Amino acid sequence: MVGDFPKSRPSVKTAITHIKARFLAGERGQREWDRAVHKSAFTDPDLHFRLSCCGHTMLAELLINAAVPLVLVWTLWTLWKHYSTQGDPACDLPLPKGSMGLPFIGETLAFVTQGADFSRSRHELYGDVYKTHILGRPTVRVRGADNVRKILHGENTLVTTIWPYSIRAVLGTQNLGMSFGEEHRFRKRVVMKAFNQNAMESYLRSTQTVLRETVAQWCGQPQPVVVYPASREMALKIAAASLIGVHTGQEDAQRVTVLFQNMIDNLFSLPVKIPFGGLSKALRYRQIIDEWLEGHIKRKQRDIDNGDIGTDALSRLILAARDVGHDLNSQEIQDTAVELLFAGHETTSSAATSLIMHLALQPQVVQKVQEDLEKHGLLQPDQPLSLEQVGRLTYVGQVVKEVLRISPPIGGGFRKALKTFELDGFQVPAGWTVTYSIRDTHGSVGNVSSPDQFDPDRWAADSDGSRRGRHHYIPFGAGPRACAGKEFAKLQLKLLCVELVRSCRWELADGKVPAMTAIPVPRPVNGLPVQFTPCEPITNNTLSDATEQNTNLSVCYSSNVPGPSHTSPKQQDFDAPCQIVMARKSEACGA
Repeated sequence: MVGDFPKSRPSVKTAITHIKARFLAGERGQREWDRAVHKSAFTDPDLHFRLSCCGHTMLAELLINAAVPLVLVWTLWTLWKHYSTQGDPACDLPLPKGSMGLPFIGETLAFVTQGADFSRSRHELYGDVYKTHILGRPTVRVRGADNVRKILHGENTLVTTIWPYSIRAVLGTQNLGMSFGEEHRFRKRVVMKAFNQNAMESYLRSTQTVLRETVAQWCGQPQPVVVYPASREMALKIAAASLIGVHTGQEDAQRVTVLFQNMIDNLFSLPVKIPFGGLSKALRYRQIIDEWLEGHIKRKQRDIDNGDIGTDALSRLILAARDVGHDLNSQEIQDTAVELLFAGHETTSSAATSLIMHLALQPQVVQKVQEDLEKHGLLQPDQPLSLEQVGRLTYVGQVVKEVLRISPPIGGGFRKALKTFELDGFQVPAGWTVTYSIRDTHGSVGNVSSPDQFDPDRWAADSDGSRRGRHHYIPFGAGPRACAGKEFAKLQLKLLCVELVRSCRWELADGKVPAMTAIPVPRPVNGLPVQFTPCEPITNNTLSDATEQNTNLSVCYSSNVPGPSHTSPKQQDFDAPCQIVMARKSEACGA
C-alpha cells in the first residue's frame, strides 16, 4: 500500500521513495498517504519537517540539473561572442554589417549549401563589405574593384594569404599556394619558368592532341555526353601529360578523376578530424592520390638524374629549383604535383563546361568564331595550331574572356588581416579572415553594363569593357598571388573553342538552361548533358559559297529567350529550349 509507512523513523531514502509513490499513485494513494503521515506525526513530530526537506532537496537538484547546461551554454556563447565576433576596441570604425550565425558553426552550413547565392544575397542585403563566420573563422567578405585592389595589393602589409585549415591539410603546405613571404617569391620565380614561351609551345601540342581525341569521342557517342564529368577527365589528361608528364589511359583517367572529385567535394569542411567527417574523407582520398603519384615521381627523379629530362611543368620546375641551388624534397614535389593537378584540371574543367554551355546558347557567337577562323585560314579540323596563330584569333580570345567573366572558375580568395585597417568605411580587425569575391565583383552592376548578359563584344578594342581598370576583371586574381598558370588555362580554352567549332555542332540535350552550383567550382547540377554531332571537314571555299548565298544560322528559340545575349545561368530565371543548327555546315553535317 502506498500509505503503509514504517513504524520507525523513516530515512531520507525511504521518505523520497514514498514521495515518489505519492506522485505516482493517483488520488486514492494521495488519501492513504495523507492518513499515514497524519498518524505518524504523533510518534514522529519531525516527520513533516524531514519530508519538507526531502522535497526541497529534490527541487534543488532539479533546478541545478537544469541550470548547469544553461549556464554552460551562456558562458560558451559569451566567450565565442567576445573572442570571435567583436571588433578592435582601439578602432573607432564600426564592424561591417552582417550575421555571425550560430556559435562555433557560424554560417558554414549555409555557405556550403547555398553556393554563390550565399554571398550574392548578403551583398544585396549588407552592401559590398559584410561580416560573417564561416569555416571556423570570423570573416569579412569583399567585392568591388576598389576594395579588391586594396586587398590584393596589401599582401604582406595589410593582409597575408591564409587558406581554411581543411584546405591546407588536404592540399599540403609545401607548394606555391601555401607559401608566404620570401619563400613564396622564390617558388613563384621557379614555377613561372614552367610557363614560359618554350614551355607553352610544348604544352600546346599535347593539349591539342587530347582535345581532338576527346571531341571525336564525344561526337562518336549516340547518346548525350554529360559534359562536366567528361570535361574533368579531359582536363585531367591534359594536366597529367603537360604538367606532370604522366600519360593516362581512359580507365586510369576516370579513376583518378573520381579520386580528385571525392577529395574536392570534402575540401570545404569544418576543421575537425572525426571518423567519416568531411576532412577525414578528403585526407583519405589525398593519400590514395599520393600513392598513385609516388611511382611516377620516383621514376621522373631517376630520369632527371640520368639526364633524360621531360618537357612537362614538374620536370621544368625541379630543374629550375636546382639551377638556383635548391633541390626539392619528396614532400615538396608531392605537394607541387597535387597542386598542379588540382589547379590544372579542376578549374579548367569548370571553365570548359561553361564555354560549351554558353556557346550552345549563343549560335551567333559560334558564327563569329567561324568567321574568325575563316579570316585566318584555320577552318580545317586537322590543321595544327601554333601559339602565334592562336594569338591572332581576336574574337576567340574575347569569347574566352567573357566566359571567365560571367562564370569565373575561382570564386574568390582568402586572406588574413595582419593588422586592423579600414575598408569602405568599416574596420577589418586584425586576425580576421578576409575573402575577396571574384564572382561578385564581375557581376556587380557598377562594374560592366548588363553584367548578367553573355556578350563577347564587350571586350572589343573600342568597347567599354576593354577600357575598364584591371581590377574590374580578375578571373586569375592579381598582384603577387596572381595565378601562375593563367596563360596555359586560357590557351586550353581557346583550343577547345577552335576544335569544337570547326569539328562539330552541339545542343543542350534537354533544351533547358541548367541550375548551377558554385562550391567548390561553378558547374551545372545536372552535369550538362549535350548532344554532339560530327561534321565533315569544311574548306574555306565552302564557307565563302555559303556566305555568298546569304545562308545564316538557323536558331530555334522559345519566345522567352533573349536575343543577342542570353541571361547567365546563375540567374536561373528562364528555361529555354535551344538548338544550334549551323546552316553553313548543314550539308557537311548531314542536316
